[in-house]
Amino acid sequence: MEDLRQTAMAYHIAATDEIRQFIQVFYNEMDPKDNRQVEFKEFSKYMETIGCQHMASDEFFNELKQPGNEVLYYDDIITLFYIIHSGRPFCGGLCKKFVKGMYFTCVKCFSDHNIDSAFSVCSQCFGAEAYQHCHDDFLDPIVLLRYKRIEALKSNLNERSPSSVTTVLMDPSPSLPASSSSSSSHQSHKMAKTNSPIISTAIVPAMSYQQSKQVSF
Repeated sequence: MEDLRQTAMAYHIAATDEIRQFIQVFYNEMDPKDNRQVEFKEFSKYMETIGCQHMASDEFFNELKQPGNEVLYYDDIITLFYIIHSGRPFCGGLCKKFVKGMYFTCVKCFSDHNIDSAFSVCSQCFGAEAYQHCHDDFLDPIVLLRYKRIEALKSNLNERSPSSVTTVLMDPSPSLPASSSSSSSHQSHKMAKTNSPIISTAIVPAMSYQQSKQVSF
């Protein structure tokens, strides 16, 4: 959670006065006693009021408050505000816990404007295949952002000169090492998933990207 706190504070430092005022109002509404602290009952009730029932648990409250504290203070509310508005997920897999670290998101759901929120799972549930979903292609947020950028670059190249664009951006990622004879069928299944065209596009080698920039227009 500490990384999320630092990220939230960095955004707060760079925020406009309008956004800071909005966070202050958010905090004041959660603190009806006006005693500069938010107890669990106040927090839980407010989360339910704004439609964030999944955050109203004591487990999430304990994750949010800093070590040694029994209540939430303003810095904690800044972190909560960031978590809500950044769309930080709860795991859609077996554990259902708030995801503080890395996670994997369904690419198809993420790109579908008819879906309110993307399906995401924590790295532990993803690695253990402890989830059920109707799509197969998952990427972590960093690779997903890279994949979306590559899609935009390809679209830009196509718009400028469709006839001269090469398929260099679609070059596959470096070959994965062959599995040993002792590897399980579960590992082989994982290897097959890693070779999906979406992941191959996202993890395009840097040299291929440099070559793509040399395409004449």
